[in-house]
Amino acid sequence: MPESEAKTASGVSGKSTDPVIELRGVEKHYQMGEFLVKALKGIDLKILPGDYISILGPSGCGKSTMLNILGCLDQPSVGNYFLDGLDVAQLTDDDLSGVRGKKLGFIFQSYNLIQQLSVVENIEVPLYYQGVHEDESREIAVELAKKVGLGKRLDHKPTELSGGQQQRVAIARALSNDPAVILADEATGNLDSKSGGDILGIFDDLNADGKTLIMITHDEGMAKRTPRVIRLKDGLIEFDTYTEITK
Repeated sequence: MPESEAKTASGVSGKSTDPVIELRGVEKHYQMGEFLVKALKGIDLKILPGDYISILGPSGCGKSTMLNILGCLDQPSVGNYFLDGLDVAQLTDDDLSGVRGKKLGFIFQSYNLIQQLSVVENIEVPLYYQGVHEDESREIAVELAKKVGLGKRLDHKPTELSGGQQQRVAIARALSNDPAVILADEATGNLDSKSGGDILGIFDDLNADGKTLIMITHDEGMAKRTPRVIRLKDGLIEFDTYTEITK
């Protein structure tokens, strides 16, 4: 058992020992002409509720493939993926879409906001697809905007916001469906150091509130903020370590 898994399973982190994510022997293959490329090579991984993790590594190590698998944007070629107890590895595209909408929240480097919509309307988008009544949807969105410090910007469009403010909208949107797991893909990559630090502070607070948060990054400094770091190399887990973080 990896050191990190042993520590979290033994209760050091105080969290449940039932994983919210479990990968068993996961591989991902791509056919490139006559060559078979193995982007992931037999990944075994457990992530517990409330974990705060960086998945770290250089370009080409398998980070993006791992993100796509964890985010139910793609399926393993081999192996099983259990998300909140459900084996999602063999689901249809429609079923995967449903799982994404209910179980996952995404925060991207490029924000992925709808330019024609206001702050509060962008936050409401996932709730619309979940069929939440518009009055309840608006109430949730307003509260989340306040939570990320945008309570006075509800009617602003993305073009009227700074990069850091746009990422705050993206965070609020990711929280709107109360996801089991939040996935952040190079979430500070387009931000200056001050704005990036503010966003990471929000991540710290979300995790302190019990949210399971996984950051995909190539930044060693960013990875040092998380108690658990998983480094990928050539499609394999090179190491998986857990460190108590004191702030």
